Amino acid sequence: MSAIARCARRAYAGETAPAAASSWDAIKTEALSDASTRELLGLQKAVFDMREAVAREAYKGPEPDFAAMKKGTSMPEIVDEFEKAYTGVTKPDSKSPEIDALKQSFVGLEAEAKAHAQAAEKRIAELDLELKNVEEQRARLSTITMDEYFETNPELKKEIDEKIKNDKWFEV
Repeated sequence: MSAIARCARRAYAGETAPAAASSWDAIKTEALSDASTRELLGLQKAVFDMREAVAREAYKGPEPDFAAMKKGTSMPEIVDEFEKAYTGVTKPDSKSPEIDALKQSFVGLEAEAKAHAQAAEKRIAELDLELKNVEEQRARLSTITMDEYFETNPELKKEIDEKIKNDKWFEV
């Protein structure tokens, strides 16, 4: 690999986003089972390893001192050519229809995931309320009267009254 290509790679990869530890922590708190926690830890390690490999490859060393190089050589024209090539290096353009399509599909998937998350939060709230009601009923079970129970379940009272009217007392 040429020195110019290494410099270009360093300049391009030096602008990578830093790892966000807080996002991993947020994901870990959502993990429900040991298996999902293990999967997340494996994924986090893989991402860390990739970032570390890119950082090793993309080490951005000090900028070359072309003036000192010109003074230290008997052929400053070569240093001028190298400086011209070095300043002419540009990042590759990452625009392509595939990347745009992937970004669009990711936006759709992200919106769908957010909708599922909101629906799940609503369902969790409903289940928490239902659980609270069941716990209250369980606590009152030993002291509740039939009249109190029929106040909370009027359909059952109507059903029992119908059975009594029709002389079907012992039907289950």
